Amino acid sequence: MALKKLGVFCAYWLDYLKEMVSARILENIYQVDKRDKNCYGCDMKSSFYQIAQQILKEKGEPMSASEITEEAIKLGLLNTKGKTPINTMGARLYMDTKGKDPIFYKAGAGKFGMIEWKENKSNNTASATSFKNAAKRVLEEAKKPLSFYDITAMALKNGYLETAGRTPERSMGAQLYTDIKNNGNKSEFVQLGKNRFGLKSWGMEVIEEEVLKKEKEEAKEVLMNRKRSIVGDPINYKGLIFGPLNENGVIFLFSKMHESLGVFIEAIQPSYPDAKARRKTHRGWEDVWIEFEYRSSSFKAHGHDPKECDLIVCWEHDWKDCPLEVIELKSIISKNAAER
Repeated sequence: MALKKLGVFCAYWLDYLKEMVSARILENIYQVDKRDKNCYGCDMKSSFYQIAQQILKEKGEPMSASEITEEAIKLGLLNTKGKTPINTMGARLYMDTKGKDPIFYKAGAGKFGMIEWKENKSNNTASATSFKNAAKRVLEEAKKPLSFYDITAMALKNGYLETAGRTPERSMGAQLYTDIKNNGNKSEFVQLGKNRFGLKSWGMEVIEEEVLKKEKEEAKEVLMNRKRSIVGDPINYKGLIFGPLNENGVIFLFSKMHESLGVFIEAIQPSYPDAKARRKTHRGWEDVWIEFEYRSSSFKAHGHDPKECDLIVCWEHDWKDCPLEVIELKSIISKNAAER
């Protein structure tokens, strides 16, 4: 009985201490923030709040404290001397969301967004009507079917549509597709071929004429695109007759060669880098991250970070100042053929 009472007493004091410590930490952060928002273990050009506002507005979507901090350091907005700038950024943003007049809001697990985005949500829901009205006006003036790309471009140019979205063309297409699907015969719009729209008020004769015209254009396009297949140089390597012409061909060829090169693939992934593998060193089987490219210079053109990759596997190595190790499959194939 005595042990039970002691346990209850200890649990009570632990909960009390947790609350006191959390309150003191938040109070200390708040006091530092009151004294100088530009100083919290960092030498900054602007406060955490201003930096977060700038980055979020540029990105236009919620981000985590880690993503905001890394972007700030990358852009030179935050020159940190502290050991935990990400934690500091997270604490600042979290405290703001709990304030009376917050600038930010919690947008899912670990993500923050601008409070003005939430306030403008009602305006965004009304954008469906503005998109359709703009489309109707453009089509009435054009008097011919247009793609949703052309409709959007003309609506923005003529001032029929105002949107802060990053992909207004996609929004326009989605609104027109949805209107036709949901309203059926009652919709003012009609789809004429892939991604092209017209007005039902034009009448069936005009619509049928446009459909036939589009079908002829598509048939002509199919005939023009019916080209002969193109292959790479003959290599005759383990059942593969011709060499690759693209990155997928490089991956397929490497799947036939990797064991002879002492590289064993563990996983292929859709994101950068393409694959994780292992190869034997004097210390044992070491992991190695691989990026596949048709030409090694494409690695640089794609904007990949060399720090996150160990090895480039390509068909042609044309990057003279490449900072990474490169396996050029073309030269290995040629060498094997010469030794036969």
